[in-house]
Amino acid sequence: MGKIGTGSNKNRTSQSNKNEQKVKASNGSKRKKAVRRNSQEDKENLPECVQKTNVHKRKREPLQPTGSISDHYPKKKRVVATQKEFYSMSNRPLGYCLIINNYNFERTSLGNRRGTDKDKDDLTRVFENMFFKVEVQDDLQASDMQNVIKELAERDHSQMDAFVCCILSHGEKGSVLGIDGKPVPIRELTQPFAECHTLVNKPKLFFIQACQGNEAQQGVWMADGQENTREEGTFEKVSHTVASHCVPKDADFLIGIATVEHYKSFRHTTHGSIYIQELCKQLESDLHLKEDIHSILTKVNRIVSSKILQGCKQMPEVHYTLTKTLILPMKQAS
Repeated sequence: MGKIGTGSNKNRTSQSNKNEQKVKASNGSKRKKAVRRNSQEDKENLPECVQKTNVHKRKREPLQPTGSISDHYPKKKRVVATQKEFYSMSNRPLGYCLIINNYNFERTSLGNRRGTDKDKDDLTRVFENMFFKVEVQDDLQASDMQNVIKELAERDHSQMDAFVCCILSHGEKGSVLGIDGKPVPIRELTQPFAECHTLVNKPKLFFIQACQGNEAQQGVWMADGQENTREEGTFEKVSHTVASHCVPKDADFLIGIATVEHYKSFRHTTHGSIYIQELCKQLESDLHLKEDIHSILTKVNRIVSSKILQGCKQMPEVHYTLTKTLILPMKQAS
């Protein structure tokens, strides 16, 4: 009896162990399935960029020089404004050209301005060929210069496209002199035309042959191969010194002056002044080529500044408030 019971107990114990093993195996299988499900769910919940980490990568192409890359990437088109605005120069006469030519300074300590008549004649010819109506006023005192300017500024310029004033005289910093030796600030010569309603939006040009100081401008050493042109002959220079502003703030003005402030300008006693003669020459030659006034005056500056005048230099300058490109007309040579 005792043996039979013992065997039965062993059988029951063996059967129980087998059942436990089956349960454990079943639980293990369930846990593995759950882990796989959780892993799959985690993958599904990952960001798209993380899910694709195992996706096959496209083979990278070798780098190419930018010049050989095709229009794979569309290029932005650049819009470039090429059209210029020009002042109208169609009316005839084109405008008034006033030339104030002061020669006789005998009542002052200043000398007479020999050679100035050559400048006056050449300016008259050049501006008449540009369809201007030229008016010449000789030997004006300071008050007369102001009166002539005022009278001309009060005229009706509505049927004209421009105005020009050329002043040939002795001068000082920011001013020109009447034949009585009294200064007239350049600003007082330009301002009346700034207030002229019939010249609004029209170019107003001033060319001034006069010293702007009493200093002689010295040259500087230059590199080999850069040569200056030496001018021979008899030159005169005059000067004074007074401070005054000469650049108008108003629109559509241009002022070309024979020299920068503080310095003397040169005038040949027979052939005229260096600045005015070069100005006339370049206007006559370059206007036939349809050059604009700024380009012409830049060329005048370059040529005059390259000369050596009795061991000294002269540097013209240009102030302007032009708002458009200015190309003056020129009669065709017959």
